[in-house]
Amino acid sequence: MGWGDKPIWCIGGDGAMFDIGFQSLSRLLASGMNIKVFVLDTQVYSNTGGQASTSSYTGQNTKMSNHGKVFGGKQERRKEIAQIAMMHPRTFVAQTTCAHTNHFYKSILGALEFDGPAVVTCFTTCQPEHGVADNMASDQARLAVDSRAFPLLIYDPRKGKTIKEHLSLQGNPGLKEDWYINPKTKEAVNFIDFARSEGRFSKHFDKDGNPSETLLRAMEDRLENWHILQELAGLRG
Repeated sequence: MGWGDKPIWCIGGDGAMFDIGFQSLSRLLASGMNIKVFVLDTQVYSNTGGQASTSSYTGQNTKMSNHGKVFGGKQERRKEIAQIAMMHPRTFVAQTTCAHTNHFYKSILGALEFDGPAVVTCFTTCQPEHGVADNMASDQARLAVDSRAFPLLIYDPRKGKTIKEHLSLQGNPGLKEDWYINPKTKEAVNFIDFARSEGRFSKHFDKDGNPSETLLRAMEDRLENWHILQELAGLRG
């Protein structure tokens, strides 16, 4: 409280913000204090060995939710910290990636300009735990957005009086559609396509490349989450 006009940023991973420090994060947002929070969303506890967090996707093969004969990776749904933060009083929220440069800067500047609490959660590739090459971070971030695994959003309470006015999904392809249609292949890009590109989901595909029931359930979860965002933004129903 003694820092005056200087902006204060708290930076942590999904383990710190989704799980271990979630109660403190919620209390901070409810306080109305002018503090900004930046979340590196790696979908695992990256600093402690790659254990599953509540940010992990359904079916993800991680430590503490290993893929085996009984359970095919994590069985729970992913926690959506952006939607939870949006339901706190007068809180600026953004969900973005470093691969979407304009949206990223708009999110950070919006958080800085907002006179109150702000949360910016950023898709962050953890190469060894996701099972992708070191040079693929940006590609995977773009695919996460295209496949509805991690939709872009900005929620700004200054934009009006309704949730519809506050929430923008600009930056996502195929805003009013279920899935984005790739103009080159003319095929829908869905969560199965995203999962097929990462080692953390490799055990969910049989020798013919068919996805498991768990992965199909994960795809339905991602579509349901996208529908909720579309509805809140006034793009559905």
